[in-house]
Amino acid sequence: MIGLALKTRLAAAFIFVLAVVGAAIVIFPYYWMIVSSLAQKSMFEWPPKLLPESIAFGAYLRVFAERPIGRWFANTALVAATTSIFCTVVAVNAGYALSRFRSRLTSVFGIFILVSQMLPAALIAVPLYVVYRQLGLYNSLLGLAVGDTAFVLPLATWLMKGFFDGIPADLEEQAEVDGCSRLGAFYRITLPLALPGLIVVMVFSFMAGWDEFFLARTLISSQSNWVLSVGLTSFISQYTIAWDEMMAASVIFALPAAIFFLIVQRYLVHGLTGGAVKG
Repeated sequence: MIGLALKTRLAAAFIFVLAVVGAAIVIFPYYWMIVSSLAQKSMFEWPPKLLPESIAFGAYLRVFAERPIGRWFANTALVAATTSIFCTVVAVNAGYALSRFRSRLTSVFGIFILVSQMLPAALIAVPLYVVYRQLGLYNSLLGLAVGDTAFVLPLATWLMKGFFDGIPADLEEQAEVDGCSRLGAFYRITLPLALPGLIVVMVFSFMAGWDEFFLARTLISSQSNWVLSVGLTSFISQYTIAWDEMMAASVIFALPAAIFFLIVQRYLVHGLTGGAVKG
């Protein structure tokens, strides 16, 4: 019995050490980003120093003084919010259709959506650029949000399908017996039960729209329409890299997303464990 208790404690200690090491590996880049933005001397000298000799906020002041960081921030928030709204609305309807109206056609459609998720962005960027030029969506934040939605939508649709699969169709049939229409049963019964799924899709698509870079670099040309992920590249010149200012801008870029994630993470975890992984 004593041996079993000792083994249990050793196993718990081993798991704890692994968790601490894993957390340190994940947190260290963020720690390095923050201290590099606050150090007066470059933290990229050799040998590296884990702690800055002195702290200064000059990099943050220069970022706000020399770059339109507020404009880039507003553009990023607008694109991420629009992507989240577009993706949630379409994914809810498409996921419900795949879950409830099962036929050979919907199966083919579902597989097509899944395959489209596997296409690399570089393969679609050039045709998308040509189409956007013809439609007048090039260098448009709305066009960028539509492009981001197209890339996030396949996974979001399958997430919603998993949630709707977990809700018995009998509930809708009972609501229809009580006088609800098909649409009324969907909005009054099924959709509220799928609320954790909606939150998962909204958060997932918002985060995807927030930090997307490839499409933003391809479809946006003017600096006034840049998003923050593209704006970070402006700190790299031909011969030098303004590391401290880039790290300061990175902190400004990451902080709102981190706060947003901390606020919604309990809903996100609840949603993922509540049905998003169901087939």
